[in-house]
Amino acid sequence: MSQPLQDEGVLFHLRRQGETSLLAVWLTRRHGVVRTLARGAAKPGSPLKGHLDLFHECEITWEPSRRGTLHHLKEARVKETHSGLRQSYSRLLAATYFAQTIEQSTEPDSDLGSLHSLLRLALAWLENKDPHRKLVERFERAVLKQLGADDPRRSPRSLLDDLSHRRPKTHAALLKILQ
Repeated sequence: MSQPLQDEGVLFHLRRQGETSLLAVWLTRRHGVVRTLARGAAKPGSPLKGHLDLFHECEITWEPSRRGTLHHLKEARVKETHSGLRQSYSRLLAATYFAQTIEQSTEPDSDLGSLHSLLRLALAWLENKDPHRKLVERFERAVLKQLGADDPRRSPRSLLDDLSHRRPKTHAALLKILQ
């Protein structure tokens, strides 16, 4: 049996998996994008209940999978809830777009400490302010710089399209409400 791993993570994708389990996807400081299965987390009385919500920053512990990239979440302790994101649909949509941009531009289970810090800064900013087009472009450019893929002669979105070959689903909706 492998040793459990620990890290700080921002929960950016959460969905039900079966009757009582949840699929939780994190952007962690040292392990990059980590996909975890939280068995029994939707049961009443689960120790994970209340800790797993979108854009919560948590200290997490997981048991690495021996066969794939879906790991077993053992523990999550909330450090920051980013409750201000829930005051505005545009803030929540921008936060989701930022997380999806990072997820689609990177490899799972790789050290993405600089992108973790960038997402945390963006979430802290969005906690009190609504997004605008310049913010989105600055975030995209910062992601590209961290990945070593920036080219000032091209738009950040076209460079990101080259990296991931598909745009996050939230991109069009975010641009529409920012006009």
